[in-house]
Amino acid sequence: MRRFILITLLLIASCADKPGVISLRRGDYMNRNIHRPAEPRTNTFAAESTADTLPAGDSAALSPVFEEPEVPPRIYACGVERPESAQPVFVVFEDGIRVSEFTLNAASSDADAHFLVGPDLYVAVTEGSQTSVYKNGVREFSFPAKEYLTALIRGPDGIWTLGANRSGDGFALRRNGDAVFSKAGGSPGRLYMDEGHLYFDYALTVGGKALRYLVKDGDDYALSAPNGGELLAVTVSNEEMWFLETRPDGWLLSCGETRYQYRSRPGFGFRSAELYGTALGCAAVINMVALAFGMPAELVCREENEWLKGGGSGSYHYYDSEPDVHISFTGDMDKLVVSGYDGKDSEALDGVRFEGSRCAMQYGGQTYIACTPTDGSPPFIWKRGNMRMTLELDGYLTGIYVEPAG
Repeated sequence: MRRFILITLLLIASCADKPGVISLRRGDYMNRNIHRPAEPRTNTFAAESTADTLPAGDSAALSPVFEEPEVPPRIYACGVERPESAQPVFVVFEDGIRVSEFTLNAASSDADAHFLVGPDLYVAVTEGSQTSVYKNGVREFSFPAKEYLTALIRGPDGIWTLGANRSGDGFALRRNGDAVFSKAGGSPGRLYMDEGHLYFDYALTVGGKALRYLVKDGDDYALSAPNGGELLAVTVSNEEMWFLETRPDGWLLSCGETRYQYRSRPGFGFRSAELYGTALGCAAVINMVALAFGMPAELVCREENEWLKGGGSGSYHYYDSEPDVHISFTGDMDKLVVSGYDGKDSEALDGVRFEGSRCAMQYGGQTYIACTPTDGSPPFIWKRGNMRMTLELDGYLTGIYVEPAG
């Protein structure tokens, strides 16, 4: 009998006021303390000796060495157990040990709807004509719109969400479900925090002309390219605004008097562009397509340097802390490759599912990834240096969150 069934029987009386919630208290889980003691750790990373975790280079001797934080962080992961059932079980792990479980309907098992913030798992569910956000299985708030949430950030003043209208154009920035800023049309960019302020940009086409705006804490500002080109993307990093715009011979990334020129690529067509704030400034990702083959590609730009890389849906960028990390699938989707933005320090994993950008996170110079093997073996948390922490889960992982211990 699976452990979550035992937990349900033990705790059904205490959870009667919160249907579907299984609250694991100290000592409730199989008559033992499920919370991690300070020392020693109940579950740790171990080196994996199989071939699928060898670096992408020629030999294991090329495996890069990464320094560990002086104080090990708390590592949380979330996943879905029995995803094919009518009531899948949602599980949260802390340092490899289950700390909470709850049930929701099968429609909520999509990884794109899961947002893990520390030990708390937020799940967005479309219910009829409204959208609800659940925190650890309990409805936190609802609003009368059918939205696909692209981002959720927990701030000191509430839960902020950015959602796109499921039934057409338009989007809304909300705090605890209440609309703070919305548009009936347009395409929003990523939602992020910088120096305590909340930002995203959006593009809007008016009279055949593309306009771009920056939204700061719910107020929007019209933007224009500072150097006379067409503005493609904007971001705020360390309280400084960076612009990416077209030039006759390529693209220009600028911040005040700082300018970086990137040359055009013959044979490639432009699709879109993204900017990422970094510890040192800004990185640009220019999404293109090879015109002769219809294959996607990315031009990754950082300061004076640029690299042409394979692109597509299986390509993810993590530039908000050092070192920069690029995660991508190989062309046949059989390997997940982790490398620097310049392609160096590359490592590869065979035969794993990676459910989206929220399944990886940087912390203290390390990269942590929530992986689910395609052969049905237990999921695991992977970190650079070919280390794994295996989790007891009959299903797949949908997110990871790393924060300081304490």
